[in-house]
Amino acid sequence: MSKVSEYAFINAKLRARIGEIHSTNLLSDMIKAPTLNEAISVLKDTRYSSLVSVYAETGDLQAVELALMECEISTYRDVISYLKGKERELITVLLEKVEMENIKNALRLWYSSVIRSHQITYRSSYISKEVIVHPVDYNAIINSRDYGGVKAAFSGTIYEPVFASSSLDDIRRDGLFSLEISLDHLWFKRLFEAIASLNGEDRSVSEAIYLVDADLKNILLYIRYSLYHHLSSAQLKAVLIPYGHVYEGIMKKRLLERPDSLDEMRAVVGRYYPSVMKDLRDIRKYDDDMTSADENAEHIVLIEQYLAETRKKEFLKILTGRPFNIGIALSYFFLYKDENRMIRSIMSAKFYKWDETRIREAVL
Repeated sequence: MSKVSEYAFINAKLRARIGEIHSTNLLSDMIKAPTLNEAISVLKDTRYSSLVSVYAETGDLQAVELALMECEISTYRDVISYLKGKERELITVLLEKVEMENIKNALRLWYSSVIRSHQITYRSSYISKEVIVHPVDYNAIINSRDYGGVKAAFSGTIYEPVFASSSLDDIRRDGLFSLEISLDHLWFKRLFEAIASLNGEDRSVSEAIYLVDADLKNILLYIRYSLYHHLSSAQLKAVLIPYGHVYEGIMKKRLLERPDSLDEMRAVVGRYYPSVMKDLRDIRKYDDDMTSADENAEHIVLIEQYLAETRKKEFLKILTGRPFNIGIALSYFFLYKDENRMIRSIMSAKFYKWDETRIREAVL
């Protein structure tokens, strides 16, 4: 089968699913439902029908959220089954992102148990224990009484070097921050290596999308850890994702070596994302009496919302372009994950008995 024929087959399937996401009243009907139970019942006879039976059996919203993640994993595997070669490898790396989030959740439980001496038994059932991509031993992580057991859980996987470079003393001192940042760096490294192995339009489309992802993450990391938490230049360099236009601009202008580089950082960001400039201008360091921590937090939320909308536009733009590349699959995953996020948010809002207007404002 030629590449064009292969993508024609895949994209016909995925465009039908994308059309279903766009045309369905699923989210609106969930919001209108008067109770959590009725909101979840809306999912009956949809691709999320397994969530209805899970809630009927357990009455446990966290168990439903785990089932939602398992739906997401199945969706990735379904599309992976249609692809071959380098394209298949790229989608597998995207699935590794889900795996890394599951790893982080397991690590937080271990940390809560061993470092904080908290009871975690009931919470461990909300971690997926199955192999997602790599053979990580989640039970070993959760049940380990020392860091050696955690490291052993990753033996022979791509994650082994990340955990080998840390120690229990490091974690007692710094928490899980460094490990989680290292996992993020590993994922972006594997992502851009997978993209670099693609050819033609597949490579250019994927690169354009995920360079934006790297930019958006670095903008938020810079704001949080330079202005919000005042990390040193060396610490901040270790945190930033070493990909994207924003990172290149920061390195080229040597902003990390200068204590007062906010204006220059604004110029770097403004070149690529001018609409975010107003809120970025209004953010100041906490020791500036003109701005409170709460005011800064509000601006950061607005920046996050803008950046999320920018990312969404990048994916939707693909749907109006040439159909015979991997972009349709990437857009489908984005829209599917966005729908998952909104379903999770609606269920949480219903649990806390928010009214319909408040849910619509927060979710849609």
